[in-house]
Amino acid sequence: MTILRLAARLALLHRGITTLLALLVLTVTFLGGALPRVFEDSYERSLRQAVQETRPELLEIAVGARSALPSRRPNSAADLDAVTRKLRAAMPQDLAPLIGEVTYGVSTYRVRLVGHVGHEPRRNNFVDLAWNSGAAERVRYVRGEAPSAVTTGANPLTARSTPNPYQDSALSIVLAKPTLTTVEAGLPSDVTGQMGIEVGDTIVSGAGVLIKVTGLYEPIDPSDPFWSAYPSMSHVYIPDPAANSAAFVVTGLVGEQGVAVMAGVSAPMHYRWGFAPVPSAFGIEQAPGTASAFDAFTAAARKLSTPVMPYKVTSQLPKILEDFLGKLGVTRTLMGLLLAGLFAVAFGVVALVVGLLLGRVAAGLVAARARAASTSQFAAVAATVILLAVLPGSLLGFALSRLVPGLDTTVSLLSAPLPALATLLYGMARLLLTHRQPLVEQRDDLVARPFTPRRLAIDLLVVLLAAVAAYLAVTRGVTTAQSASGGDPLLVAAPTAVAVAFALVVLWGYPYLLRLLSFGAARSRTAVLFLAVASAARSRTAATLPALILVPALTLSVYSALTLDALEAGQRAAAWQRTGADAKVGVGEGVISPAAVEKVRALPGVREVLPVELREGRLSGGTLSFSYLRMDTAAYARRLGSAPSVVGAPVAAVNRAATAVKGASVPVLVTGGLGKARSRPIVLEGGESAPVVVDHVGHIERFPGADPLGELLVLPTSVLPEQKVAMRPNGLLVFGDALSAADLERAAGPGASASTREGDLASIVSTPLTRTIKLAFQLTAIVLALYSLLAVWVSVVAGAAERDRSISFLSTMGMSGAQARAITLGEISPLVVMAAVAGIALGTLFPALFGGGVDLSGYAGGLPVGYTVTWSTPLLLGAGVTLAALLGAVGHVALSGRRKAGVALRAGESA
Repeated sequence: MTILRLAARLALLHRGITTLLALLVLTVTFLGGALPRVFEDSYERSLRQAVQETRPELLEIAVGARSALPSRRPNSAADLDAVTRKLRAAMPQDLAPLIGEVTYGVSTYRVRLVGHVGHEPRRNNFVDLAWNSGAAERVRYVRGEAPSAVTTGANPLTARSTPNPYQDSALSIVLAKPTLTTVEAGLPSDVTGQMGIEVGDTIVSGAGVLIKVTGLYEPIDPSDPFWSAYPSMSHVYIPDPAANSAAFVVTGLVGEQGVAVMAGVSAPMHYRWGFAPVPSAFGIEQAPGTASAFDAFTAAARKLSTPVMPYKVTSQLPKILEDFLGKLGVTRTLMGLLLAGLFAVAFGVVALVVGLLLGRVAAGLVAARARAASTSQFAAVAATVILLAVLPGSLLGFALSRLVPGLDTTVSLLSAPLPALATLLYGMARLLLTHRQPLVEQRDDLVARPFTPRRLAIDLLVVLLAAVAAYLAVTRGVTTAQSASGGDPLLVAAPTAVAVAFALVVLWGYPYLLRLLSFGAARSRTAVLFLAVASAARSRTAATLPALILVPALTLSVYSALTLDALEAGQRAAAWQRTGADAKVGVGEGVISPAAVEKVRALPGVREVLPVELREGRLSGGTLSFSYLRMDTAAYARRLGSAPSVVGAPVAAVNRAATAVKGASVPVLVTGGLGKARSRPIVLEGGESAPVVVDHVGHIERFPGADPLGELLVLPTSVLPEQKVAMRPNGLLVFGDALSAADLERAAGPGASASTREGDLASIVSTPLTRTIKLAFQLTAIVLALYSLLAVWVSVVAGAAERDRSISFLSTMGMSGAQARAITLGEISPLVVMAAVAGIALGTLFPALFGGGVDLSGYAGGLPVGYTVTWSTPLLLGAGVTLAALLGAVGHVALSGRRKAGVALRAGESA
């Protein structure tokens, strides 16, 4: 009989265990192949989403140049295009594939409108001239026509046709010129209402040229990212609407002939080449090299510049990618941590089943070995049996993993050979170590069997290494030393190593627990308790591997559940922080009328409406600008109800500060750099009211409903009532149920924007990285709990033969089926309960040990995520696993108890 035929017969004989091993290898291979693919795909999608959500003007790689003198300027659009080709050729290979459209152009900057033929000029009006390669195709003329001509002739201006009431010296110089150049230009359509300029008007530029308005246009697509970099080209731009005398800036588009005109004027010219990245071109593999490629491009652009036109390269792309890669490093570390624990526990269960299979197979091969079969033949048959189980499961698991959408990684590609190879090597090592000695009787039922020196040395080494890894991970954190792939290998391995080391410590204490139970059982009136403890003592050596599986599995499962709870709580708090209420309404720099407030209050589901004023201000006599927030903070605190502490704490601090009124100054709390002005009061200059002297009495990190990045000053209406300074509300905080942002915007009036807390929460949790993190923690908690159950059930099955013989002997002396189940329950309960308690205790400590090294704020809207240990989740998880394990064991005994005693007592019986 060949080795293959013998192995096939043995596999068929023990088909239940063989099938279980195949299913385990299938699940490990599938998880190893599918999860990394899903994770890698989420990394790619998250990177592209981060790029897409960035404002285009920040993402664009802009090459700018300022020319103060007319000499050696590009004289035509062809000259600008030649520079574009040179810059494109100088772009490194890591950066060039990311770039899509390239636009280039020239413009003046903040040139005053000094005269308006036939009209009195307005002060603080600025009209710039510009030509851009991408502008003409993005506008639609609603009045007049596109510009084209440039003419030079005698000066048509006179003092009567062009009044100069402010005695502007620039206009006087233009009036004195004998000849002037007239440039046709098109302007945004809102210039008529904002600046009083119509089609056909001629205006005088401070650059010394006349501008003939030939048409008014509108952007074809106002949401086109192109306009983000040129705000005054799409509409009249007001840089500081809150200023007492606001400036109006508009840019007129000229034809290609206008480039030569702008090159000859004495006003400074601004040249700009914009390289717009394509979000879909970004990939995780190219992202780390983008920053160095950008630096190389910056250096190359400087070499192409001239002394009169130095190039300056600006972009937020490297910073955006740097922030994303930092967040990605945390994500990869978490994924590695979870996968390491998951695969360690999974391999432990596989090893347990392999041991069970080898025990059954070896029992059938002992006779062959006794008849002079060689060790190699013995091992070959056992290895073939393992391969017959492992190979189909590995191939099928790998094939199923390929059906999961995602991107391949090294781990996913090695998911098929590695588990199969590890299983085979473990089986062969265990078989050879067990059967390398002559066949002599070996006893494994000694209760006080001491640890060997080798075992003690290995255990102490494992515990020492785990302690060192935990110490380094806790003191160093995840962000201080990451690998090139973005993950932290130390933090990946440390939690699993600590869990395994703790399991070894639990095993050291397990004999003492059994001795304590034996001491109580010996004094019990019933023999069932004593027999149960005696059975647990006899099977103590077989409990090593189940304990090494149970403790890490429950530890990481509890840690995953606690992290998931903390993350969800942080996301809810972040949604509160963004909105400040159930919904938020704003109108920018406008004012919400009392009638609009009543319309909002009358909407279905609205309970309360709180007007707020959030506007810009500045320090008196200084340049530091900030936002100030006026609201009834006392009423706000009453309406918050059960809001998270991140919302309630700053509001309570503001209300406490409001009670510290001293003198004429108003006590306020501030954020950011405003807190540095500690010894002097600040004066609020907002709106049309007189300055208000305020004095800060404390500092807060953030305030709900306001931008956490800016400088903020909080003004409660209790210390600055409307009788003193009129309130001009431009925002509403709305409390209610089932609120609709669209209904709120319609009720608040034109120009209003609204957001709901539920909508903000959905935007926080819907990012690919956040969804991946939550899926990983949920999957880890569930799968590890299932592996825990499987480890207990397999250990029960492994000891079934000896247990059946013992119960069969006892049944001949009158033991009932209920007593047999009680003995089995008492046999496995000490190990399961002790491992469950140890796993729950260590799992609740993991957030304190490793939580500080992993920053979850990137998945919670930027707010720090704090771990709050709630014992309900760990206890429910541990109790559920323990109860299911014990019930499964009792069920197995109940099924086994149907066998007749004579069958179990037959010589050579092996279950």
